[in-house]
Amino acid sequence: MRIALVAPLVSPIDDERIPPGGAQALLADLAAGLASRGHRVTLLAASGSRVRGVETIDLGLDPARFVPAVLGRAAERSDDAAQRLAFALIARWLAEHRGGWDVVHAHAYDAPAFDALRPLRPVIHTLHLAPLDPGVVTAAAAAVRAGAVLAAVSWANAREWTAAGVRTDLVLPNGVDVGAIPYSATGGPDLLFAGRISPEKGPATAIRAARRAGREIVLAGPVYDRAHFVSAVEPLLAGDARYAGALARPDLYRLMGVSAALLLPVRWDEPFGLVAVEAQAAGTPVVTFARGGLVELVADGRTGFLVETDDEDAFVAAIRRIGGIDRAACRRNAERWTIARMLDAHERLYARLARGA
Repeated sequence: MRIALVAPLVSPIDDERIPPGGAQALLADLAAGLASRGHRVTLLAASGSRVRGVETIDLGLDPARFVPAVLGRAAERSDDAAQRLAFALIARWLAEHRGGWDVVHAHAYDAPAFDALRPLRPVIHTLHLAPLDPGVVTAAAAAVRAGAVLAAVSWANAREWTAAGVRTDLVLPNGVDVGAIPYSATGGPDLLFAGRISPEKGPATAIRAARRAGREIVLAGPVYDRAHFVSAVEPLLAGDARYAGALARPDLYRLMGVSAALLLPVRWDEPFGLVAVEAQAAGTPVVTFARGGLVELVADGRTGFLVETDDEDAFVAAIRRIGGIDRAACRRNAERWTIARMLDAHERLYARLARGA
């Protein structure tokens, strides 16, 4: 099978520097995994991107010209012109090389991606985010009417898109390399927050909850929202709460293994929550608000706790109960989301679309 993956906002990565969790790591694992199974994978991405065993087409897409999406509210993208030019170049390359691919799979949460790829067939768009931006929702709906296939990353995410008027009844499961994550049967006394430092992830809430529970906490992840970090997170850092920065996956996995629990006090409906699977693979239970796809990943009372949304008192109480969680059960639960299962699901869909089904 010849697969063209579209993700122009992928930053330069290699095996050691792929950050944990998120669409970037998922795409790298998906692309490398498909290539390892004998598929010909072509990646159309920002200049400098690279994935082991995958051909990358450099169309001169300077990653410095693109800015992160504003999550949680609609906002005009300051890089809209650059986005439209980038996806137009990608669409033109795909049209000119139509005989070189069987299916196009796009992983970009950008209206221009849906618009530019609309004339091509077959095209899949994976919805890595919730329908937060009306412009993206409108573009996705138009793509569906033109024949594109939409795939959510969780059933919760699929329901959100359907409620927004874009019917989505296909879920492509995410996956992690469970075998590459060291399992710890004992853990340690400290808590962990892992993920991008931004308001919707709730890092400040994690610090407050850990402090109230009498535990130390380590925060790890890239600063996605600098203003939020400076105003809401940095003032809370002290001896019992430290920021470790953005860690490479092997380093974070080791930190997960020596943590008592992963705290995810999310302030939005998490589309999936890959870091929750990674933590459970290390044997580490997860304490999270019961929002979005996290409800599908954490077995309440068995591999962690699903707490009523925004109830910080209940969140602190759940932290105090983590000693009763069987870490082996966490590892077993994580094995429901392996890379092999993710690749199997993608291959089945690609084969159906290539046959015209």
